[in-house]
Amino acid sequence: MRKGTAVRAAVVMAVVLGAAGCGTGGGGADGGGKRGGASAAPSATPRAEDTGPVTKASAQTDIEAAAADAGAPANYPDVVEMAATRCGAAYRGYGTEDEKVGLERYEAVVGELRERGWQPSFEAPGRKDENGTVQIVHKYFTKRGWTLSAEFQAFETGLISVSAADKACTDEIRSRIQIPEGGTDGQ
Repeated sequence: MRKGTAVRAAVVMAVVLGAAGCGTGGGGADGGGKRGGASAAPSATPRAEDTGPVTKASAQTDIEAAAADAGAPANYPDVVEMAATRCGAAYRGYGTEDEKVGLERYEAVVGELRERGWQPSFEAPGRKDENGTVQIVHKYFTKRGWTLSAEFQAFETGLISVSAADKACTDEIRSRIQIPEGGTDGQ
């Protein structure tokens, strides 16, 4: 994927999911003020043959099952509802002081997504701190008309964020909000 295309994809996904309240803000607290929670329960559903169109429901199932099978934290409660109001599906898993989320867990989630048919399309260069420790990783995937963004942030207790959007839906939104085809970086 060209840099301009990746930027456009990121902008559109941010607009689509951000409009639904799925930004990368400081959320993550449960009703008791705690972040994160127990690990997501392993998926109880056997993987069906991966054919046919991708829907919001199947994308959400892929994402949540991948997170659960990778042992990632449970999805932040409001994320699914917010993403479903627009063009996509989403997951946001926060680490806790007792159980931090590391790069290994993120890579396990990405591996599970690949097993579910999500094809890598672009990887942004990772960001490291002054000690060389990876702080942010961002990868993009595609699957039958959908684009998926998977991000890891090491700050505080760690965060894994996965968002998927239907390309036809985002194209329709893009046409209404007039995002230039060249993206925001002029490419």
